[in-house]
Amino acid sequence: MTIRPEIVLFADIRFPSPRANGIQVVKTAQALAARGREVRLVVRHSDPRSTAEILAGFGVEPTPRLQVDRLKVGHAPNSSLVPRLRYLTQAFLQARRVSRMGGFVVTRDLQLADLLLRLGCDRLTYEAHAVEAIMYDERQQLYDLKAGPSATKRRRIEDRERRVWAGARGFMATTQGILATFERLFGARPRTAVVPNGCDIPKDRAFTPPSEDQRVVYAGQLYPWKGVDVLVQAFARLTRGELVIVGGLQGESDFDRIQNLARSLDLGDRIHFLGSLPQKDVAAQLARATVVVAPFLKSAMTSEHTSPIKAFEAMAAGRPLLISDTGASREIVEDNRTGILVAPGNVEAWVEALERVLSDRALQTTLARAAFEKASHYSWARRAERIEEFLGAAA
Repeated sequence: MTIRPEIVLFADIRFPSPRANGIQVVKTAQALAARGREVRLVVRHSDPRSTAEILAGFGVEPTPRLQVDRLKVGHAPNSSLVPRLRYLTQAFLQARRVSRMGGFVVTRDLQLADLLLRLGCDRLTYEAHAVEAIMYDERQQLYDLKAGPSATKRRRIEDRERRVWAGARGFMATTQGILATFERLFGARPRTAVVPNGCDIPKDRAFTPPSEDQRVVYAGQLYPWKGVDVLVQAFARLTRGELVIVGGLQGESDFDRIQNLARSLDLGDRIHFLGSLPQKDVAAQLARATVVVAPFLKSAMTSEHTSPIKAFEAMAAGRPLLISDTGASREIVEDNRTGILVAPGNVEAWVEALERVLSDRALQTTLARAAFEKASHYSWARRAERIEEFLGAAA
């Protein structure tokens, strides 16, 4: 019997994390374990509950093939530096052991990837979810921050990306746009792959037509670049339907901003703010939708570097998807077949697209069924298959 090398995924995140990166790493780890791989997920210890309880919140059943190491990095008042250094130190010790035993080290953490390479880890595969230097350039615009980027920090990030691009054994990107940008910036390299994010595809799922309640559902964070402001403004121009916003936390500035906008537009009980929900409850909201929207704004990052999990989940639920028209969106959505591409940031375009879908029952069903059928290409299982094949080739 052949013993296949262990795969270790490093993610310096709270466990559980309600954000997309938390869902992505847990679901990827589970899917790799389901393929018979020995998988170790290395995260922070940030919750008193058992690992089994936390995994259940992600809809993941415990399995001996999936081990979760919850590193006790502690807390430092008014500083995240000490816990971060503790995580990096412990992660390095684990990565060195895995490398010596012929296992695979995989991370989407740029700083950790750079550190591991500098300290001699030769079994590293880096998974790029963005071009970090470009995202840093745009952080003021993306998150509506007062302070602009630092040229020194920007150079440091780009230098890390250059070293990781050159030194990692394997390099995966979640979109073709990310990979193309790295190639443009740093030249060609061997052993690369595009592996999109994924979604749950239940074995016993069956297509059901979208809700007739004219429910428009948005699920995700409420950062300015997500475009929820544009969505709310467009919805206020409609005379039909209700808007359900899943995401954000009461008291956060982004949550307050969107609520204040809704009040200023006198949307009243036509808009519902559900806040942050467990993943299974998010899935239930998507299933109740007439149409699901992903209205992010246009920037260098969103145009080429966004692989939105909620878009895949909407397709898996068999719901029409309206998504901003970008290069990254066109990698996954066929316009007027598996979804509708809408001009990003354009209120009038979103009004027109929403009105068109909400008023046409036949179009809703046609889009929903085509999306439902295509979603299997983006299952977590298919993602794990692509990763496993790539790791084997890179080795």
